[in-house]
Amino acid sequence: MATAERAIASPRRAGALHGAPARRARQPSRRPRLDVVAERNVRDRTRRRQALMLRGLGVALVVGALAASAAAHAYVASQQQAVDMRQIEVAHALLEQQTLQVERAQLEAPSRVLYIAERRLGMVLPPTVTYLPPINPGPSVSQFQHLVAAQAVASAAAKASKQTKPTP
Repeated sequence: MATAERAIASPRRAGALHGAPARRARQPSRRPRLDVVAERNVRDRTRRRQALMLRGLGVALVVGALAASAAAHAYVASQQQAVDMRQIEVAHALLEQQTLQVERAQLEAPSRVLYIAERRLGMVLPPTVTYLPPINPGPSVSQFQHLVAAQAVASAAAKASKQTKPTP
């Protein structure tokens, strides 16, 4: 009975007796081996990490600058293409303007006007040309309105001066 008493007293063994799996004995956890590290080694690692970070930052900065430069170059190229198209349009417009000016000059030529007047419209040249002397048409409408306004002011001033003068 000593074993039964022991089994009752020890819960591990009691479970083992009744068919429950026995618990494994606790094993010490595996910890990494701790070493005393010299301060110099810590500083060296820190410097290497910082240098690596700075290199990475430098590379990122250079890549970013190159990407910005490429984007700016693409923008300038597209704008140059638009400028070239506008210059072509201006050149075509100038060519058309010159063509129209030549055509207008041909249509306004005195010989052409005289030809159309005589042949198509049946007009004839007069034997002599008589010039009429210029006449004075009188004041214009605006000049007449200023004249009437000036006369009205003058008459009002004359009436006002008569009323302020005492009569003897």
